Amino acid sequence: MVRFPADLAISDIDTDLHGFYHPETGHVLVLQANKPVAGCINLTSGNKSLGLQATPHQGGWRFSANGRSCEARAYNLDVDLSSRNAGLLETAAMRECGVIVCGCGSVGSLAALDLARSGVGRFLLIDDDILSIENLCRHQCGLADVGRYKAQAVADRIRLINPLAEVQVHNATIERLDPVVIKNFSNSVNSQSKNQPALLLAAADSRRADRYGAQLAVQLNLAFLSIGLWERAFAGEIFYWYPEAPMPCYGCAFGKLNVDLAKQTKEKRRYYSNETKSEQINFQPGIAIDISYVVQVALKLAIDLLNRNNPCYIKRLLGHLSQYTLVCNSNDHQLGGDAAEIFSHPLQVTNSIQVEYMQKCTTCGWDS
Repeated sequence: MVRFPADLAISDIDTDLHGFYHPETGHVLVLQANKPVAGCINLTSGNKSLGLQATPHQGGWRFSANGRSCEARAYNLDVDLSSRNAGLLETAAMRECGVIVCGCGSVGSLAALDLARSGVGRFLLIDDDILSIENLCRHQCGLADVGRYKAQAVADRIRLINPLAEVQVHNATIERLDPVVIKNFSNSVNSQSKNQPALLLAAADSRRADRYGAQLAVQLNLAFLSIGLWERAFAGEIFYWYPEAPMPCYGCAFGKLNVDLAKQTKEKRRYYSNETKSEQINFQPGIAIDISYVVQVALKLAIDLLNRNNPCYIKRLLGHLSQYTLVCNSNDHQLGGDAAEIFSHPLQVTNSIQVEYMQKCTTCGWDS
């Protein structure tokens, strides 16, 4: 069985065909020549056991492998990719959306790939870290990506889901990246839609990076969403902000909110990623399942924020969850220590924490 693009053109077959071949099932997926995807192979001369050829036939295409005729079926990537989302998300609107992912570790990689599966068409990935073996138990990439920049590895995974996605990669921290890059990306996204569907998603491992991202979001009128995990990922935190509604910003929240609630006294308050000397700490990094639970709640908010001005969209959590939300995996003190006692039961999602404005906030500039 050969699956080929419905808009396959003569120019696409002037050179060797490229795509994926699975000899155990006999299935072949042909890709457009101008949409390279990591891991695809030469299906014509690069694979002697296949030797795929395409010839025009009655306004379409006929395929043969080493001289033997193949069953063939056209696909429309733009339509078929989102067919299972029909009635749940407006795919045309999602394609216009753009997400700036700051941090492509265990949180950012999961967020980016699930947003790609939801139909988001544009990504700006920011991370200066390199993937290591000990990251793999929580990261969405695998052994083949060890030694690569995380942002580049995640970009390739996005393209494996949707080769039509526009993905920009910057191997840097958000603080070191020229703000013009983010401004140009958000302007490009917003110019395509009246709904301003651009979101800055903060998934780095420090409040300092999140505050900087929040400040950029305020300056550029971008929706903002921060996702973070606490010790052993026994719980996590979600914070969102968007420019059209009167609400305190991230700087207001963590300048005034009693963060000692969770004994988060350090600048880095998330401990799910690798530690060089993990035997010297009295907890272990969180497992992928616990991280995923927190991230999935946050991604429902992300989809809401991207579609907040879309009259055809039904919001899932926006307007129901508080601006600063805690998500609990376990309230067992053996996992979370004394901080676990603030939760009444496992899998609790709080809705009671109120964020207040802070006078002379340096992030949003609010002053009473």
